[in-house]
Amino acid sequence: MLRYMIANFALLTAFLFLFNQLFRRYLNDGPRSLRLRLLIGALHGGCALLLLLFSFRVNENTVIDFRHIIVICSAYFGGLPASLVTALFVAIGRVAFFGGFTPSATTAIITIALVGIGSGLIMQYVGLYWRRWLLSLLLSLSLITLRSFLEWGISADTSLYLTLIGSGGLFSAALIAFFSTSNRLAQELENSENRYRTLLTLQEAIFQSAVGTAVTVCDSEGRITHFNKAAEKMLGYQADELIGRETPLIFTDPKEVTACAEQLSRMKGKPFSQADVFIYYAMEEPSEGREWSYIRKDGSRLTVLLTVSPLLLDGEAIGFIGTATDITERKKLEETLHQLSLLDGLTEIANRRYFDESLHEEWRRAERSDKPCELSLILFDIDSFKAYNDVYGHLAGDVCLRKVAALAKGIVGRPSDTVARYGGEEFAVILPETNVEGALRIAQKLRAAVESESIPHAGSTVGAVVTISVGVATLQPKESGLPERLIEEADQALYASKANGRNRVTEYRTVAKNHADEYQSS
Repeated sequence: MLRYMIANFALLTAFLFLFNQLFRRYLNDGPRSLRLRLLIGALHGGCALLLLLFSFRVNENTVIDFRHIIVICSAYFGGLPASLVTALFVAIGRVAFFGGFTPSATTAIITIALVGIGSGLIMQYVGLYWRRWLLSLLLSLSLITLRSFLEWGISADTSLYLTLIGSGGLFSAALIAFFSTSNRLAQELENSENRYRTLLTLQEAIFQSAVGTAVTVCDSEGRITHFNKAAEKMLGYQADELIGRETPLIFTDPKEVTACAEQLSRMKGKPFSQADVFIYYAMEEPSEGREWSYIRKDGSRLTVLLTVSPLLLDGEAIGFIGTATDITERKKLEETLHQLSLLDGLTEIANRRYFDESLHEEWRRAERSDKPCELSLILFDIDSFKAYNDVYGHLAGDVCLRKVAALAKGIVGRPSDTVARYGGEEFAVILPETNVEGALRIAQKLRAAVESESIPHAGSTVGAVVTISVGVATLQPKESGLPERLIEEADQALYASKANGRNRVTEYRTVAKNHADEYQSS
């Protein structure tokens, strides 16, 4: 008998394994249709017929095998419909294989039918897994014991058979539980992989569809690992050309990066390489966008707003991400607007704001110079301009201002010089690296040019044409404190020109000397 029971064990185990492999996806899908339940019952019924072929014959009319276990398995997978179908297969096999409708066959059919009905109902209404199996096995063992008692009595073979049925049932329950757990874990892993692939696909789609934003991903060594389509379009490189190479040295202006590295070295007191610059901004100032010059593959330049952020994995930086937006056109527009904001609308020369910025810039430049560097300033005023407006009107006054401004621009020819409308009818000329003699020559040319223009001025107290009064001052910024001192001295010289009869040029040192002489005489 033991040999037949081992064969039943092997058949049952092989069937459960194959059934799990074939129906794993369906078993994980939840509620099963009646068609699937009937198919489950038929498949288990086929296995039951094989088990019957390896039955152990107790006597002429009685055989024992694992048919009860396969009915319980069918009930577990397909409920009452499946267990009834499997029980039907067993009944047909019992009649066909073992001598027709004998009293023993009838008892066996009734027993297996009760097992099918009972296990189907237990599997349907009992909640806990092992409770369902234990109750189903207890029902089956009770029916087998009752049948054995009625037909051939309780013997050692019966006890062994009951033990094998109980052991086989528990083994089947454990095997199915193992398969169920494995299926669940495999399904969770598959779902996790699907979510990962979906997220990865979505991430790649987002990465590649970032229109107008060049995204470059680098590892901790500064080598490019990802380069999106927008970056390819912006810089003219294909991703394959750059992946694996170091950045930002490929397309960033090296002079800018070097200057920034030197500045950081001074600030932090330690050396910074070019690559260190971007790692620093990724780790220390990740939210701060900075303007950089990018150089395309064809050599053309553009200005980008670049934000560098750390790439973190489990809280540890494994690289960094650079997102760059092309702001070249915006910078051009800003520069244009800035230039417009620095121009005087009437005379189209620099306005007072531009004058202030230029004077401070030239002052700082002279201070930084390695050699003594003089800075000169000319202030000049149209004489009796209020009277000009009173006589000729404000429109004519505007024309007069434009003519004087044009004359000044024509006389002051160097690109580094600045001609500005200082306010009202007053003008200023900044002359970098110009000593007092050079400034006086230009001032005299200005005065003479305006007078020679012969613009009629009936209201002038000086003559019949428009004239100007000029003040000149020259300083060495390294030795002179603030640029406001230069304005003050030029203004005093201009005031002296007006006080001494107008239409003249006065240099500040003359004013200072006269003041000194007056002080000594007093």
